[in-house]
Amino acid sequence: MKTKRNIYSFLTASLALLVPAPGRFAYGIILLLMLNLLMLAGTFFKHLVKTLNLDELLPVLLAVFLMTISVIFKQIIIIMSPLTALTLGFIIYMPAVSSFLIGNLYSQNSDNIKQNVSVNMKESLMFSIFALAVFLFRDIFGYGTISLPAASGLVEIPLLKVKEGGFYPGIFWATIPGALVIIALSLALYVHVLAKFEQIKEQEEGNANA
Repeated sequence: MKTKRNIYSFLTASLALLVPAPGRFAYGIILLLMLNLLMLAGTFFKHLVKTLNLDELLPVLLAVFLMTISVIFKQIIIIMSPLTALTLGFIIYMPAVSSFLIGNLYSQNSDNIKQNVSVNMKESLMFSIFALAVFLFRDIFGYGTISLPAASGLVEIPLLKVKEGGFYPGIFWATIPGALVIIALSLALYVHVLAKFEQIKEQEEGNANA
């Protein structure tokens, strides 16, 4: 059940964050930095709300808190790199949505703050590794570069020769359909590998009981 929940939450978070975002590694770094910040702050805020016995207002208060952090984060980006803020636009608020999907911010099953921080940050970091790999793939094969955040927007490190003004088939991976294909293939591979591990586990249990 937990495995299925992880698959569904990762898939939904991927569709919310990775698909609409530009296929640039630089923007991925910024969005995922924000995602992990929101996950950490949201986990602590959830426990603060519970300590104040405001459990019934948790969804509303947590949503307002995360959006407030997102607005502050965007203002910082505007100051540091206006072009980055302009390029990302509303996408800068998607990490707030994704933090709900990949964590247990709404869950109230545990009062142990250390346990909840550990669980949430572990899932957030796992998703971040996957998401960074997707952003890196799209950047390299979609644009032929690796990009890094900069005050000017981004700095490009060219890797593949892309003829300026010419047709480059790899640009497909930088598009929204390309992102959907990457996510679909990644999910299919993950489910396939997971099924293999389940088969091996069942065979080992069968041999142990024989």
